[in-house]
Amino acid sequence: MSGKIVTFIQKPVGWFGKTSWRNRVIIILVILGAGFLVGRKIISGKKDGYVFGTAQKRTITEIVTESGTVTTTGRVNIYSPTNGVVEKVFVENGESVSEGQKLFTVKSTATPQEKAAALAAFQAAKSAVQQAENNRRLSQATVDRVHDDLKDNDKDETFLEKETRTTAEVAHDNAYDALISAQSQMASARAAYQSTQNASVTAPVSGLISNLSVASGSGVMANSALAPAPPVLVIGGLGPTEIMISVGESDINKIRTGQEAEIRLDAVDGKVYKGAVTRFDENGNLVQGVVKFNTYLEITDADDRIKSGMTADIDIITNKLTDVLSVPNTAVKPYQKGRAVRKLGAGGETEFIPVKIGVRGKEFTQIVEGLSEGQEVIESLTNEKTSKKSMLGF
Repeated sequence: MSGKIVTFIQKPVGWFGKTSWRNRVIIILVILGAGFLVGRKIISGKKDGYVFGTAQKRTITEIVTESGTVTTTGRVNIYSPTNGVVEKVFVENGESVSEGQKLFTVKSTATPQEKAAALAAFQAAKSAVQQAENNRRLSQATVDRVHDDLKDNDKDETFLEKETRTTAEVAHDNAYDALISAQSQMASARAAYQSTQNASVTAPVSGLISNLSVASGSGVMANSALAPAPPVLVIGGLGPTEIMISVGESDINKIRTGQEAEIRLDAVDGKVYKGAVTRFDENGNLVQGVVKFNTYLEITDADDRIKSGMTADIDIITNKLTDVLSVPNTAVKPYQKGRAVRKLGAGGETEFIPVKIGVRGKEFTQIVEGLSEGQEVIESLTNEKTSKKSMLGF
């Protein structure tokens, strides 16, 4: 029997292999067409199934969902005041320090000539500040004298008197500007002088050490506006742990300070942190053609697993209604510029029931008008959940 079957199959296969390409193409198209028609017949023969829901009184929680980034609200960057080599580091990452506690020491690599030149420039800058202060005091005295001489001539001041007063006031303004410039130059000279000296750096505030970038023997540079240098370390933990998100204009009016939130971090599996809205922008920012409002949340149960810069998903609870009539979200459909739910008619056909909706939660939508408690509605059709059909109809 098996031999006969093999012989039966071999004949058409052999013929197919010997026939022309034109005949082969025609045969393949006929087979595909027949498969398509059979598939469509099978699919069209299936009847719609229904998933039913019920209008019930439930608790509806309205949520605004956004993604954001953990930010550090309180941190101080600590720089080396000296160009040199780190002698000793007294702290480690994660360590808590107090104000005034020693952090690290630096040995200057400046030559004696560089130190002498920096000291001379600093002393010259100090002298310039003293001279500028003297000039300002003299100009102030001149202005006071002129004002005193002209105090009775306010209403009928002559041109000469006005010129005298204006000259004195301009001289005083110029003297003040010169003093500010001299003070700025002295500050720069002081920093340049300090950068040639050995230094012991202490904590300006209390907090937690992070981002420690040096060890004993590391080279460091003093930070300046003209030659910025990276910080040696960071003292953080000075304020609450916050997350900043950007909320769209359709949701910003739902946001209020104090609203609770659930926070999930990509880097911390299985933990849902608690949060609260602390503030939000009143003026939006245009981001790629879309108006966004910066909104800030505090993580109220933060722990040491949370790091600045981590990404997070946030659910802000903007409204919560209890014991209100509702249906599953999937039951509500657009209908004649409004909303409606569907029911199964007497003949098995679907019918639309117009409804007025209220708050839309994560799973359920409030029904304000149009339904009564216990009324059955169509939540979805079973074929609404099927995957896309293939080209053959399957």
